[in-house]
Amino acid sequence: MNLAMTHPLFIDINASHADDNAFPTSIAWSLPDGTIKSVIISPDSDWDPWDNASPDVDIQHLLDQGVSGPDVIREMNEDLDGQTVFVDGLDEDELLLELLFETYDNTFGFELATISKLNSQYTFEELLLIRSQIADEYQFNLDLAEENIQALLHLSERL
Repeated sequence: MNLAMTHPLFIDINASHADDNAFPTSIAWSLPDGTIKSVIISPDSDWDPWDNASPDVDIQHLLDQGVSGPDVIREMNEDLDGQTVFVDGLDEDELLLELLFETYDNTFGFELATISKLNSQYTFEELLLIRSQIADEYQFNLDLAEENIQALLHLSERL
């Protein structure tokens, strides 16, 4: 009998900037055991990375250290296949994922849902407030995908 705790799955994506023509720069997702995977994404030339990034995004670093889109997609689909994966609903996570997958003619192997689906006893705003309190408590930077996932995992444990 397996007594290991299973956690809800979460995903978060950082974007090159806040505008409509942004592209994904990094992505983090959790596994059922609470492990977090995080990767830097090498931008596709179709995304015009040199023209579509805020000044604080190091495009050369993304190109040098990033994982190719097809490799990111393959690993995510393997890890998350057939599962419901939760997003905080604040970012344009779904649009960024669609851009990533459509660029490489691929489809999600998983379903996205907002964190409001985690627990119907709390409103979306209450869940965000609890997550913010957790972030303050653990000094997580919610602007970083991996740290946001950590906060969301703690949130799921408190529910």
